[in-house]
Amino acid sequence: MAIADTSTLERAFSAANTDETFALALNELSTVWPQLAGIPGSRIRLMLDSAPHELWHSDPWLVTCYAASFRSAESTSLVAALPYFEAARALLVPTTPAFVRATHHVHHAAALRSLGRLNDAFEAITIASSIAEGDDLIPLAKRIPITAEIALQRGAILLHSGDFDRAKTDYRLAGSLAETNLSAADQLEVFGGLALIQYLLGDFDHALSYVARAESTGASPALRTSRFNAPALVTELLITINQRGADVAENLIPRVQSAIADSDWEPLGIYAQAYFELFSGSPHEGLDQLRSALHSLDEWQPASFVYSEITGLRAAAFLQLSDPGAAWDVLAQLTPTQHHTVCPSRLVAHLRLVTGDFRGTLEALRDCEALGDAHSSRTFADVYLLKAAASLALGGEEKSDVAFDRALRLAARNRMHSPFRLVPSDAVQSMLTRASARSQPLEVGALIKRLDGMTVNLRPQDSFALSDRERAIARELVRGSSSAQIAESLYISVNTVKSHLKNIYRKLGVTSRAEAIHKSRELGLQVEITRD
Repeated sequence: MAIADTSTLERAFSAANTDETFALALNELSTVWPQLAGIPGSRIRLMLDSAPHELWHSDPWLVTCYAASFRSAESTSLVAALPYFEAARALLVPTTPAFVRATHHVHHAAALRSLGRLNDAFEAITIASSIAEGDDLIPLAKRIPITAEIALQRGAILLHSGDFDRAKTDYRLAGSLAETNLSAADQLEVFGGLALIQYLLGDFDHALSYVARAESTGASPALRTSRFNAPALVTELLITINQRGADVAENLIPRVQSAIADSDWEPLGIYAQAYFELFSGSPHEGLDQLRSALHSLDEWQPASFVYSEITGLRAAAFLQLSDPGAAWDVLAQLTPTQHHTVCPSRLVAHLRLVTGDFRGTLEALRDCEALGDAHSSRTFADVYLLKAAASLALGGEEKSDVAFDRALRLAARNRMHSPFRLVPSDAVQSMLTRASARSQPLEVGALIKRLDGMTVNLRPQDSFALSDRERAIARELVRGSSSAQIAESLYISVNTVKSHLKNIYRKLGVTSRAEAIHKSRELGLQVEITRD
């Protein structure tokens, strides 16, 4: 789409001195304003404010233009747009051209989405879509651009809502129409959104190809560091952390910080910075960032998918700090996102693995395996890694080899810099030694060589020696059951319960029921996964 010449517009308004010349200038602005998203909104508002109010205050098209200007690249007070959108909406009547009505609702949806009001934004974009698809005639030259804009905004709303499949469908439609029907700013958001979805699904190469598409839009340097390019920049940062390590990724953080400020991408951008801190081995700093990310979601309705990403990363941070009790508390609040882009099961499985509950590890991964190829490969490598480690510990060498080979292939496909952090080094080394003796693709062989000798420090936990029966009794302890209640629920005698309790105290290194409850809770033994 050609970029409007704003200097010509500004000269027209500066030269205007009669109602007739202002009307001509306003008509020129009316023709091009939807292309001006990348232009400072203050310049558009100055032009409109300079014109006599009676010439445009009753025109819903120009009032919508005024409202939309608050979402420009440099704007910081997005909420200021809402009264103007309401004023424009009050001017809409059944005889208002369908294109004007649809465009109003599209831009209103964009403003609401930028403020985290996802439910309201989806209602507005649904109205826009119904108008565009209705019986009222919209000329082809206007119908295709409004179709692209509706697809872009609905895709962004669905992405924030965690409906990645439908978001991808809308973004792809917008992307197919983008070159000649969307402004450079909107093109950045389309390809950035597609990049982010592909990253979440675990297709890093495809994600980077969309980042490159965003770079090739011809957008100005100011736009490239604005909210419109935030999804692409955040995606690039996350992939760089995974593929090239924290030292290289650190250089990308200033651009991300600039782009996400005062935008709906701010929670995601802060999450990405927290991810960088954890990857760098700084979990305390990561938790501070995650608290900020949560605060930035305070007024969202409903919460973005980023809330689940933040919660999952908080659990990972507590694991890094050897605080499994806090990790369990966080995981209790977490449910999987679509395609398990956030996969709490793998973190539960990790906790089971390091406490020696290998059958519990495999049980925790069942839902992930049931998803199969629909599971995000970004987190699926960890699923197979944990399955391999648990299977090997249980003596299932063949099952372990198959699972570990799958984990290696997934990690190699995305060129992961340092995968396999959820399993202790000795277990990984054992599986690497076995894998190196098998025929492997070249990229997997290279990964095996790079990982050989890798060190992962995971603190051994204290429940290695607990039997399945002892685990069941520990769960009942956490639930507050008395010895008699435990005996009744497990169909054993009270004396047998007391005997098991002595063994549990000894193995956990505690001397009282209260200490045993605290330790059991810390180890996550209150979560019933293993089938007794």
